[in-house]
Amino acid sequence: MAGEPSVEVSNDQKANRTNRTGSLWLSLVVLLLNGSWAIYYFQYNNLPMPLTAEQAGKRGFSEALSLLHVKNLAGFGPHPVGSDTLDLAIQYVLSASEVIKKSAHWEVDVQVDLFSAKTGANRLAGGLFKGKTLVYSDLKHVVLRILPKYIPEAEENVILVSSHIDSVFST
Repeated sequence: MAGEPSVEVSNDQKANRTNRTGSLWLSLVVLLLNGSWAIYYFQYNNLPMPLTAEQAGKRGFSEALSLLHVKNLAGFGPHPVGSDTLDLAIQYVLSASEVIKKSAHWEVDVQVDLFSAKTGANRLAGGLFKGKTLVYSDLKHVVLRILPKYIPEAEENVILVSSHIDSVFST
């Protein structure tokens, strides 16, 4: 068009832009590699090695032993809420809890309780099933309480660790 200044891009400017783009990509790759290394280092190299049951002793936590329990529970196959397989899994957890109770350190009191809740409901607040309500019946729970024997006030300051052992979503 008439009256507009023409802008010409020289070969030097094109080469500069190409070099800058290559440098940018190289910088991003280096940043990605360093970031990946940092995540690996701080996530895995700084963690203590998993303990076997012998290394953990009576007071410690054995990752190897807990993984064995996970594999045994997975060996039952799918166990949705209300199934016979879930009852077998609960019996497994109950018997493993009784073993923990019998082999616990002498300074620790272990209480094991099995109880059933006749009904339960859970209203979902987000996600794909937002606004839906899950209704359960005949839920069974295993509660394992570990307390120091010689500190009476410890019973009122307990931490609850909870887990589901039903393995599939049931409708």
